[in-house]
Amino acid sequence: MFEREAHLRFFFYFNSFGLLLLCLFVTPTSAHAPQPIAFAGPALLPAEKNTLEKTETKSTNPAPDRKQVQVSREDAVRTVARNGQVKISEREMELLARLVYAEGRGEPYEGQVAIAAVVLNRVASPGFPNTVREVIYAPNAFSPVHDGNLTSKSNESTRKAVRDAVAGHDPTNGSLYFFNPNTATSSWIWSRTQTLRISNHIFAK
Repeated sequence: MFEREAHLRFFFYFNSFGLLLLCLFVTPTSAHAPQPIAFAGPALLPAEKNTLEKTETKSTNPAPDRKQVQVSREDAVRTVARNGQVKISEREMELLARLVYAEGRGEPYEGQVAIAAVVLNRVASPGFPNTVREVIYAPNAFSPVHDGNLTSKSNESTRKAVRDAVAGHDPTNGSLYFFNPNTATSSWIWSRTQTLRISNHIFAK
């Protein structure tokens, strides 16, 4: 009986001692606090990654502010040197082509250039208005305007004649007037110094 109890006590103490040793060796002596896990979001495909990088680049490098400049036909001005500085816009060139058509559509090309040159010579002269439009619409300056026959019509020949006159071609040698000797009734126009005649027009200073 006593021998059995001694065996039980030995077994109990041996198991307790073994359990204590197991706890000492298994339990960690230093513990680290758990680190938070950063959520990186869903993985991006290569195409999505490139798009994202381009978007970030645009947002960090904004395009400079540029003001748009618009130039109208009226603002497109050419400078003509003819006894001074003459400035003529594209719209005025078309107006001059219409006058040349009204005054000289039956004239040879050289005569059409001469008509355009007379208008430009007047603009350059101190005795006349300073713009092509004002010269053309001056009172009693040109019969088609005075009679109300200046239409909106021109053609390639008269437009080319205007371009040549603007470029500096002046067959009249600086003339300020022209008239048809078959229809002119003013004694004053006949008193002007004549420079040349082209077909149906006499040019004078």
